[in-house]
Amino acid sequence: MLHAGRGGGEPIGIAMQNRPVRPGLSVPLEEALNELEEGFAVFDAEFRLLAWNRRFLELHDLPAALAFPGAEYESFVRCFAERGDYGPGEPAALVRGRMTGARRAERIEIELAKPMDRVIEAVGRPLASGGYLSTCADVTARRNRAVQLEAQVEERTRALRLSEERLALIADEVPAGIAHFDSELRILYANRRFARAYRRSPAEMIGLHATEVLSSRTLGDSECYFEQARRGALVDFEMRVELPDGRFKDIRTLLRPERPSSGEVIGFYLLSIDVTRRKAAMAALMGAQKMDALGRMASGISHDFNNLLTVILGNLLPLAEEIGEGELNREFLAPAIAAARRGSALTQRLLTLARREQFAPEPTDIPGAVAEICTLLRASMPRKLVIGTESTAEVPSALVDRAQLEMALLNLAMNARDATGGAGHIRIEIAPYDLPPQEAELLYLPVGRYVRLRFSDDGCGMSPEQVERIFEPFFTSKAAGAGSGLGLSMVYGFVKQSNGAIMVDSAPGKGASFTILLPSVELAALPPAPLALPAPEPASEEESPPLLLLVEDDRDVRRTLRRKIAALGHPLIEADSADEAKLLIQRIGAIAVVISDIDMPGTLDGFGLARWLAAERPGTGVVLMSGKAGLAGQAAAELPGLPILRKPFTDAALAAALATARAQAHAPQPARRD
Repeated sequence: MLHAGRGGGEPIGIAMQNRPVRPGLSVPLEEALNELEEGFAVFDAEFRLLAWNRRFLELHDLPAALAFPGAEYESFVRCFAERGDYGPGEPAALVRGRMTGARRAERIEIELAKPMDRVIEAVGRPLASGGYLSTCADVTARRNRAVQLEAQVEERTRALRLSEERLALIADEVPAGIAHFDSELRILYANRRFARAYRRSPAEMIGLHATEVLSSRTLGDSECYFEQARRGALVDFEMRVELPDGRFKDIRTLLRPERPSSGEVIGFYLLSIDVTRRKAAMAALMGAQKMDALGRMASGISHDFNNLLTVILGNLLPLAEEIGEGELNREFLAPAIAAARRGSALTQRLLTLARREQFAPEPTDIPGAVAEICTLLRASMPRKLVIGTESTAEVPSALVDRAQLEMALLNLAMNARDATGGAGHIRIEIAPYDLPPQEAELLYLPVGRYVRLRFSDDGCGMSPEQVERIFEPFFTSKAAGAGSGLGLSMVYGFVKQSNGAIMVDSAPGKGASFTILLPSVELAALPPAPLALPAPEPASEEESPPLLLLVEDDRDVRRTLRRKIAALGHPLIEADSADEAKLLIQRIGAIAVVISDIDMPGTLDGFGLARWLAAERPGTGVVLMSGKAGLAGQAAAELPGLPILRKPFTDAALAAALATARAQAHAPQPARRD
């Protein structure tokens, strides 16, 4: 089927039964024309059919009777119009219109849809002699291939577009500035981070010269590196960059030349990484390492230094008493004694500066401490951030440093404020918790009673990756300059220092919940038998002083203390280690009081000796002493009621401690069960 196309022209087609009727046409030529894949028909200047082949009739679905030599073109047009090939309309009007267009003899090309999804391409063209040639061909396969190719092109275009969008997204989200420069230092591409650093959008950066973006100082410092990249070198460098807002950033930059297939460098790619925070973190880490080294040094020398002060004061004080009041005492001894005491205070300040001896745990009412800090938080937090607390009855006291507990709650509140944007809810729940064995094994904690403190907010939440790193020092999800990344690290350090555990439950958009387990006082009491001491009572005049065992590894300190104890009227024996003291106690049943240093060599220290005495000799009085403030504080926390002496100590402090130990030795003891 053919119909009019451009200009109303119509290629004319006719059909035949077997071969065209054409005088003088040889049989082989007729057979060859009928075997062509393309159909054709030839009309004369009067639009009468001259010749055609069988393929022309087949492709147009024309009846054979319609085609004969001299057949009128109008008969074909009427057939096409009546069967609807020209579309809707009155057939007579359609025939008139088609005939008018055919007489114009214009070249036309049209495609016709046939049954079975076939596509026929028909072409009509005028002949120089005044006739008209109409050809037709089945282009179904070709059109199908074209459709497939178009589909492939569309699919590949879509994949390419998706890949470009993905690469653009990656380039915009990576924590680095990326730019593409040509050989003239004009920007061909810039990702969002690079453009934002210079207060522009990526689109605004395109076409700008480096001189229009970088400051003169930055350009001058980096020009030599750009020149190396333009010559084909791989360049890595680090420098301080001045940004448009006047800020300075430490930037590590990588330049990579662009080489097309010709091998000539036509530009280079730039990748810049902000290392300002990393350098600050390294500086902070180095500072922390220095402080840690200072703390270790101070902690290590404090014991020996205080032992020296004990010997010095132990000799100067008796000498001052022996000389009495006078010019010699005031001029020489009193300043020496005061200097020795200032040396002890200096050691403590050094330890405090190094943050090695600041943890001072004490039995703390957790609900009371939380209520106190919440009162301060409500006054300082945004009004739209609601803070609520809930506490169950009979919450046991926990052994923590109260000041550090309050600081931990403050850090959690600040974190919640940032997560909620200053508008939301914070909930603090406090309850006792009995840690089961399975959970204790996972948390590396002893089984027992704990205080569970749950701090929750309804903020933005955290991803699993953030939860995994939330307690790392200097890690923060906040913008540069908005946080140091140390707040939650300090919370973690406080919990671990308190021998507790902390867990985090969070998801994006679902807030965060921090669960803290703090050991109760009863769990923190390590001795198997509690050292409950009665109030010290003075010994009667008729009662002889009890035998005392002095345990001290430093010979000079031991000699000084022996003289002090002897001056108080106590008979004593000596040991230079806790292991030796244990053997003496087992052999000599008359030992009533043991005064021992805490930090000593051997398998037992002062803590171990005290616990062994509580279990095996509960009627024996114990006094512990140390030149380290941390050990003295630990002894007071772990062995409540036990007399603790911090070196150097005065004769009065020694006498009071021994009086308490004598009362301990005279207290009635329950019968032992062997």
